[in-house]
Amino acid sequence: MQEAFPTEVSGSPDNLLDQVRILLRFSDPSTAGVWPRAAALLARQALESGLGELWQRRAPSVEHCSLRAQLLCLRSYIDGDTAERAAHTWGVLSRACHHHPYELGPTAGELRSWVEDTQRVVDACKDG
Repeated sequence: MQEAFPTEVSGSPDNLLDQVRILLRFSDPSTAGVWPRAAALLARQALESGLGELWQRRAPSVEHCSLRAQLLCLRSYIDGDTAERAAHTWGVLSRACHHHPYELGPTAGELRSWVEDTQRVVDACKDG
């Protein structure tokens, strides 16, 4: 039995990533051009939400800064490799969210990799 296509998405970073994982398992020709960008957007929202939770706990004023500024500050709150992974993942997800002429959307394999990276960052933000 196939899972239902998610129609309402909200909640914690982990919930958002669960919804992305459902999209990655869902196969329907009618969503062929839509789901990769939808999955990228949800994954980026999960990453941003994870950062927001970190800032609320550790540095409330930072959450009002741009995402680029938040990513620059991140190294002071979690390990450097994970902070670098966060910046890279946010960048590729942001690019994948938008349609670019003559460019294919992200593949399921790329999205799975970015979801894993996002989960690592979200977990590090919980511990940070």
